[in-house]
Amino acid sequence: MNEPEKQIDDESEGWLKRIKRLFVQIPFNQIKCISYTLAAWCKTWWRSVLTYTILLGLVSLIFPKSFTTCNIPLCSSASSAKYLLSALAQSQAAVIAIVVTLTLVAVQLSAQAYSPRVITIFQKSADFWILLFAYVFSIVLDVILLETIPDNIKGLEMKVRSATFLAIFAFLALFPYMWNTINLLQPRTIINRLAEKIEKDSILKFIEHTSHQEDPLQPIADIVRAAVMKYDFETARNGIADIKDRCLAIVSEYSTEYGSKEEKEGVKKSVAHFSNHLKEIAKLAIERDNEEVAIEAINNLGEIGMECIEKGLFGKIRITIESVPPDANVTITKYYKPLPFKEIKPESSENQLEGTIEGMAEILQEIGTLCAEKELEKAIRDVGWYLAKLGTASAAEKELEKTGALRAYAKSLAELTRLDTTAADLIKNALSDYESALRRYHAEENYLEAFNKFRFAFEKAIRESQS
Repeated sequence: MNEPEKQIDDESEGWLKRIKRLFVQIPFNQIKCISYTLAAWCKTWWRSVLTYTILLGLVSLIFPKSFTTCNIPLCSSASSAKYLLSALAQSQAAVIAIVVTLTLVAVQLSAQAYSPRVITIFQKSADFWILLFAYVFSIVLDVILLETIPDNIKGLEMKVRSATFLAIFAFLALFPYMWNTINLLQPRTIINRLAEKIEKDSILKFIEHTSHQEDPLQPIADIVRAAVMKYDFETARNGIADIKDRCLAIVSEYSTEYGSKEEKEGVKKSVAHFSNHLKEIAKLAIERDNEEVAIEAINNLGEIGMECIEKGLFGKIRITIESVPPDANVTITKYYKPLPFKEIKPESSENQLEGTIEGMAEILQEIGTLCAEKELEKAIRDVGWYLAKLGTASAAEKELEKTGALRAYAKSLAELTRLDTTAADLIKNALSDYESALRRYHAEENYLEAFNKFRFAFEKAIRESQS
């Protein structure tokens, strides 16, 4: 290779190194966060922007033609133009002051009724900021025209018309704003807006303490707890249903064929976090003798458990604590027992949480025990029903035969029968009803055989507990 060719190769290699160094310095994580923020902004703002754009277009098309057809002069002199602009500015300032005041009062009442965290929903509401911008822009335009208005009326009418049309648009914009704000104040809308923020990544960041992020589930849980305290079943039911739906959405995204171990661990941790919130809601409902909400939480926990069994989310859940300082004031939640990190050794078995499927048995057993103490018979029956259903599903899955899922459900159900005779009778009735349902709807499938396996494990667990 001659000297010129070698020099060209050196220059090419130098440019490649520079380009590589440039790509390394690009903050891809920040770009990703910005793109997600823009996507969320477009998702929540595009409807409001479209609504007010259509309204502005209608005002621009209809009112100029109306004034021209009817031959209505907006200003016959400079003094009348000043009076009109002054009246528009003052009226708009009064209206927007009242609207902002009432909006802030509504936000404060909503925060007191539901949770302080709902303030962020109103803070990110597109309708409020669009309306505020329209009024401020219109008022500023009126003030500027007032200061620059000449004594001669020539060329002034077009400017006054523009200010008048903008004021008309601002007044008409109050109608969609009030409609959307009243709709936003409804509990169902607030819960839906909060549920949109629940993603697996945000939950994992909160669980693993990798950032100072708040629990994305906490706002909905606060609303549900407030509804339980007020015996508002509809709001509590909607909140519980949204928690369950977001959990099932995360579970359904996991592919049993192509999903990695890291993805599976993340899904299991997320499901455990969802289940813990539902369990705490059920405990509060039981404490308040609100059996309807308790049953709703039990049923949704059962549905989550069935989805976990279909996805094979069994086994221990590993937690990462090596990166946390020994004196860190943080805790993990072992379903219902806060456990400080400094009490856990990375190499010990405590560096694992109970599996999602197996842990669901403990949750339902604890809820059933509390229901028995409060004598909530229907809730006890539902707990027995879902323990039998989940145990049967575990027995039907070949991948779960070698795990402790079947034994965990059987043992939890057996423990509930030991509470008192009433609980034992309710559990037996639940088993009989579930067997009848299986014979009616799944007579030709392997569910009956799986149910017999579960019943055998259940009876064995009873004998072991009595010995």
